[in-house]
Amino acid sequence: MSRDRHPLVRRGRAAIALAIVATVALGMFFTPAEGRTTRRGVDTVLRNGFIYTVDAYNSVAQAIAIDNGVIKFVGSNQGVQRFIGYDTEVIDLEDRMVMPGLHEGHIHGVTKSDRPDCNMGAGPLTVPEFQAKVQACLDDPQFDTSTPGAPDNFLLVSDLYFQFLRPAGTTPHKSMLDALDNPDDRPIIVTAAVTGHNILVNQAALDLAGITADTPDPIGGRIDHDPDGEPNGILQDNAGDLVYAHVPEPPPVSFEREVELAGERMQEFSHEGITSFFVPGFPGDPGTLNVFNALQDEGGLTARANFTLFVDPLTETPQEIFARAKAFRQEFEHTEELSRSVVAWRPGTPSGPKYAPEPAVAIPGVKILNDGIVQFPAQTAYMSSPYLDENGDPRTDQNAFGELYVDPGVLNRSVAGLERRGFQSHIHAIGDAAVTVALDAFQYAHARNPGIHSHPTIAHAEVVNPTDYRRFGRLDVTASMGLQWAKPAPDSTEAVKPYLGDRWDWYEPTVPITRGGGRVSLGSDCCLDPFDEWFDLEVAILREADWGPDFPQFDGKLNALPGLSLRQGIRAVTINGAYQMHQEKVTGSLEVGKLADLVVLNQNITKIPLDDISNTDVLLTLVGGETVWKDPSF
Repeated sequence: MSRDRHPLVRRGRAAIALAIVATVALGMFFTPAEGRTTRRGVDTVLRNGFIYTVDAYNSVAQAIAIDNGVIKFVGSNQGVQRFIGYDTEVIDLEDRMVMPGLHEGHIHGVTKSDRPDCNMGAGPLTVPEFQAKVQACLDDPQFDTSTPGAPDNFLLVSDLYFQFLRPAGTTPHKSMLDALDNPDDRPIIVTAAVTGHNILVNQAALDLAGITADTPDPIGGRIDHDPDGEPNGILQDNAGDLVYAHVPEPPPVSFEREVELAGERMQEFSHEGITSFFVPGFPGDPGTLNVFNALQDEGGLTARANFTLFVDPLTETPQEIFARAKAFRQEFEHTEELSRSVVAWRPGTPSGPKYAPEPAVAIPGVKILNDGIVQFPAQTAYMSSPYLDENGDPRTDQNAFGELYVDPGVLNRSVAGLERRGFQSHIHAIGDAAVTVALDAFQYAHARNPGIHSHPTIAHAEVVNPTDYRRFGRLDVTASMGLQWAKPAPDSTEAVKPYLGDRWDWYEPTVPITRGGGRVSLGSDCCLDPFDEWFDLEVAILREADWGPDFPQFDGKLNALPGLSLRQGIRAVTINGAYQMHQEKVTGSLEVGKLADLVVLNQNITKIPLDDISNTDVLLTLVGGETVWKDPSF
């Protein structure tokens, strides 16, 4: 299939585009090698460093040699000398730490928007403070989404931290929005920060969507109600689509501008040290994939991209899912641009080069939503026993166990059929019962597809029954967990702990899964939280955060479970993520014969207090041996 989908797309692209050009313009940072011979050497040598390899022994080396994007040597300063020739670029690390690039296993924020954002900041707000911020946006014409006075002139508000409304226990309600000065009766949608699975709307939005006390819950969603049966303005998961269907399309942005915005986002990824990422369904739409294919052709894709297709086994037949997934992959993935081992597990003869240093777009599989979230007031995560009420008693209402969005039998057949056709399943499961159902599906597929290693993944796995810990290892399932959420916070100690009882110590079980033989990878779910991968790593280890003197209730550890060791944490954000993406034979560790995807850090995170890890800055990022980010200070 031709890649010329748009005039902007060009063949014969440069190696990694603008970041490299900028680096060359700055005169580079390389120093001549002492005793260099007249023979040709490798492309690049880094020496005099602390190179944390993340190999099987977590070995540390001094130097590394790279040629044609592939690591040719890892070892001592003395040993690397034989790889240095007259044309070798030599980087003196001056004892700085080098480690594999970060592998982000669950991220949505891979593009940027030109649309103005009425953002609540994901911080603590009283109701009057929240209302004042929304009122200011209502009064500002830049936030119009349609003609002023038109019934579909929505106000779109983002990043309200529902669980951080003050005082603690304040529940969002449509009345907070209905009380605003809104003479045109504009519909308002407020999206949730941190959890992201629910929205708050005003009565005008409910009316526009035709949502009443008699409106049934859609598949995979829930309409919340007041005691009198009237909708209270909170819509869970797919119920939000009832309102979003009426939101006007944003003003058109040229394809060229979309590619430019995606490129800017990739530069932010490189600055953070991300060299590979995994997008779980959203925004895995054709428009976004066209943009990323074009970005790659321009040389602006600075990390290995893995996109999955969102599928719904309850609204699509297995045959429809298989056909759509196949067509999706045929249109947007080009295996000749991927390292052979990435696709070798799929049926048929693998194609492509042994090594593909330049980043490309892979379509490893699909995303399936199995349940919702555990936080109050949503509590749509599917549990094996009821949530507790505010008095600590088991709930008895019809939603007391949360929601299971996919019938287990349907899920089993879908996962097995997808795997047999070469598609990995990435299942969102947060409640312990939903996790069990997902593991059951992988066990079903494993029994029917012996010898196929699809590297299945459970996204989040926030509450896991201890009887399931070892199943992750036995079934070769990676838990792609939001490591930054394993800390005391409004969304955990206030919105989860009171409603779980003894199950609180099952919450965020990174170490039990690891000890049971399973893998844990980093899945930040960005950008529900601020984009900070190094803070996420710190929290995964310490299971605490410094909230300052204003919030003493969030001091200390999350619960009785331990955090990952530093070694385990580093492996979670490198080789474990590479395994999730079928890249473990070519990325995730710094070993001879692997691609040179690595970062140079401003501090040695193995030799500092653990609570300083979040202060880490990336000085240099290489992908396939090419510079995609360089700090001016380096």
